[in-house]
Amino acid sequence: MSGSVKLSDQQYAIMQVLWELGPKSTRDVQQALCHENWALTTVGTVLSRLEKKNILSSETLGREKIFTPLIAQSDVKKSMVSGLVTNLFKGDPKALLAHLLQEGEIGKEDLSDIEDMLKKGDPK
Repeated sequence: MSGSVKLSDQQYAIMQVLWELGPKSTRDVQQALCHENWALTTVGTVLSRLEKKNILSSETLGREKIFTPLIAQSDVKKSMVSGLVTNLFKGDPKALLAHLLQEGEIGKEDLSDIEDMLKKGDPK
């Protein structure tokens, strides 16, 4: 995937369903997101927009369209985090980390885990 990928919260929620469950119909996606109370037409509109952005493909099976992700979740995360660092933190990832620390989003246990990852060279 080249270029940046920007997804709204709705689009990301729908993509998460497809990444977790695999190719699904509009109705299947709506049912997986039943806690959101989105209308079937809303889900369909978002899926169509994702398809137009070449983030999804679709195949017609019977009377249903089945949607399949064309990009990996890791690629979307990488692009969105990169955009966040660039746009909100002037390209400085340390500023993002400092912000997370100041806001209490990263606890002591998290810091310990991060230190272990850095020592091991483990990107997970």
